[in-house]
Amino acid sequence: MDAFNRALLFKQVVEQGSLAAAARAMSINPSVVSKRLAELEQQLGVQLLRRTTRRIALTEAGDRFYQQIRPLSSQWQTLLDETSNLGKTPKGKLSIAAPQPLLSRMLLPQVIQFKNRHSGIDVLLQAIAYEQLPLFNADISICRKLETFDSSTTIGVPLCDYRNRLFASPTYLAKHGIPDAIATLSQHQCLAYGTEQDMTWTFEHADFSHKSVTITNALPSDNTEVLINAAVLGQGIVYIPALLITAELRRSELTPLLTDRQSQIFQAWAYFQKMDYIPQKLRVFVDYLKTSYSKT
Repeated sequence: MDAFNRALLFKQVVEQGSLAAAARAMSINPSVVSKRLAELEQQLGVQLLRRTTRRIALTEAGDRFYQQIRPLSSQWQTLLDETSNLGKTPKGKLSIAAPQPLLSRMLLPQVIQFKNRHSGIDVLLQAIAYEQLPLFNADISICRKLETFDSSTTIGVPLCDYRNRLFASPTYLAKHGIPDAIATLSQHQCLAYGTEQDMTWTFEHADFSHKSVTITNALPSDNTEVLINAAVLGQGIVYIPALLITAELRRSELTPLLTDRQSQIFQAWAYFQKMDYIPQKLRVFVDYLKTSYSKT
């Protein structure tokens, strides 16, 4: 057995939690697993695992080695899949990481349509906090443009521009009236992202002038889904990208307000690991998103 296959065996042990479980998963004898791991450690000259009769634990060297072999094993499987499928349709597992609002509201409709076109690609969706992105273990991470990222190891691709705009439900507007100017927002119930009571919303006008207003947060929350649902239920005016509420707008559950005012431009980007060969499944997904969002 060569070093790479021993490394894959080591990865299986870590993920299964024990030598015995890894042996069962691979249908081999536990003694073979133990022997191959010992050979790998001897070859590397470091201890990768601390073993007891009940459990295993990664050493510092083992943890570093595992973090590196995990994406390599995925790339290896992708290479096998695509080589055997050369000239045919793309296939394999594609893991996508994004913050919850983007994942469920912006990406899910696109992913469903993408899967209808590419049935050979199995998609795994992971909800990840913005601060944890780009996710090292995902094939692709999608989020608001990151101010900093390691361009030596990661590729960033812009997908689309978007702005926050004002929306409220017909129920709220019937009860509280329609604001006719930015300044009057301070007299309304507003739903702002964040846990602070008093917050400032800043707007751009079509003539590029800026205006800010201090609003009282009617329902402080750091959960975008909560704010959208609260707005639909008539609890206030929300300042949010339209691409997150396409279903609510289609059903007339939310109505645009002060349409000549909006936020600065934000961008959604895709991030993925820099590598000599970009898997076909990843290429077609990025191209699909760029084409889809260019039409919005």
